[in-house]
Amino acid sequence: MKKLIVYSKESGNTHKVCSYVSGNSDTDLKVVGKTTKYDLPYYDVIILASGVYMNHVHANILTWINSIEKNTIDSNTKFYLFLTWFGRGNSDKSAFDEVKQLLKAKGIELEDNYMKCFGKGMGMIRISHPNEEDCKNVLLWTNKL
Repeated sequence: MKKLIVYSKESGNTHKVCSYVSGNSDTDLKVVGKTTKYDLPYYDVIILASGVYMNHVHANILTWINSIEKNTIDSNTKFYLFLTWFGRGNSDKSAFDEVKQLLKAKGIELEDNYMKCFGKGMGMIRISHPNEEDCKNVLLWTNKL
């Protein structure tokens, strides 16, 4: 099964976890900060990955979703979401709902099975995350998809 993680930038919490997953599996990585066009028909699973920023995913992910053309994706491709966040309120659920609605407008279903882990923030927020256990949990989730 061919898998792809599409993530927002080449630094930060999400990058750390996605690099770990890719380095320990056969999952391809693509950063959407550089380009928005990728050859998608060859993937069975596409994982969108982002930090959560005030209830939203990164702007690069939103731009990429808006650039997707439905006819360039195999109809059997499954889309999932992975988030790094500070653990505040329901911001992860708000970000998930945002992505689900954008994909739905494109005629693409986002699977409800999403993954999240803590990410460190400015100052002292979750300073020890994402840690190795977080990375291993995301790898395990990815391998089960």
